[in-house]
Amino acid sequence: MTEKNKSALNFNEILILTFGYGNRQNYEVLETYFNTYGVKFVVDIRSSPRAWSRQWYGEQIQKFCESQNIKYFSKPALGNTSGKANWVPPNVEKASTALQEVADLVCQGTIVLLCAEMAHQRCHRTEVAHHLEKLVSIPVKHLS
Repeated sequence: MTEKNKSALNFNEILILTFGYGNRQNYEVLETYFNTYGVKFVVDIRSSPRAWSRQWYGEQIQKFCESQNIKYFSKPALGNTSGKANWVPPNVEKASTALQEVADLVCQGTIVLLCAEMAHQRCHRTEVAHHLEKLVSIPVKHLS
């Protein structure tokens, strides 16, 4: 990382980040975001942490996160049953509990809400992030 990039970073600022891996073949972009934003936690909000590529299975992402000294959490209760951008959790009560657990995490450091859809406008993670933003008054940034 260059000196210019280091000076641009503000690791004291906590953020709620969202990221969709889409058809990415590796973790390169995600790793860049980890370093740029000082990410402490990855919260996988897919109903089922599976993907077209085993690389994006929850267990594999967890191994990658651990190698980067980042904690990984799978929160399927924050998944979506609508199949669209509007968030319809599998169980509202469990989703509410999981949302509060994630709110507690974000107060400890920057998080990435992870889902499959690359475009945040077409993904439920946008709604999940905005619910968190209301709970903790921490800004949301959508990554591509």
